[in-house]
Amino acid sequence: MSDIDYQIQVIRLKRIQELNNRLKVALQRERIPASTASGLIINYVEETPDYLIPYNWSLPPDQNKFAKYRNLKQLYGNSKRSESAGCCTIM
Repeated sequence: MSDIDYQIQVIRLKRIQELNNRLKVALQRERIPASTASGLIINYVEETPDYLIPYNWSLPPDQNKFAKYRNLKQLYGNSKRSESAGCCTIM
């Protein structure tokens, strides 16, 4: 076996060892079933307030700037569009 063949074999061995190490790290990673992960996501979404969705506002209106804007808009009215038109305007 020539010196070049030996070096190629050493390089291949190092690559295989690196791959084995990466696979060992992947095996040690914590895994949970998809159903558990889905449940965690659902719980997070239900418990974390989203200030853009009115029915999910858990802060008082004086601390929620989106609720303040909505209340001011309703108070002063908006003559350019009706309330039944929805929340978005596309131009």
